[in-house]
Amino acid sequence: MRKVIIVFILLGFIISANHVLAAFPNDLPGPKINPDSKLYFLKVWWEKIVLLFTFDAKARAERYEAFAEKRLTEAKEMVSKGKPEIAEKLKNVYQKYLDKAKNVINKEIQKAIEKGKEGLKQQLEKMAEDLMNKIKESIKL
Repeated sequence: MRKVIIVFILLGFIISANHVLAAFPNDLPGPKINPDSKLYFLKVWWEKIVLLFTFDAKARAERYEAFAEKRLTEAKEMVSKGKPEIAEKLKNVYQKYLDKAKNVINKEIQKAIEKGKEGLKQQLEKMAEDLMNKIKESIKL
């Protein structure tokens, strides 16, 4: 009986955490750790946890985009510190996050087409176009 109660309590925490994380803005709070720090992996883990609890596809794409922008800012900071190899890795992560955001949006476009939701399809196509422009700009970096 106690195990059942514990499971329900844990389930309640998980469900409530989902609502809290979904309400965060795109500029999510997180550890202020630079990429050249040994603790940088904590920041990456935090972002993965946030993405894990983001179930709405549009919000997930926006978060990928926000995290990509953070990687670009960090890459510029590493270049100014004279660490181009770290900046190159961050640029690759930036590109990967933008690609993931594009894939999430494309999947949602396909779902919208299947369900016949034309307004949602157009909104998502605009987001995909914006992401493609960012990807083209990142190639020029």
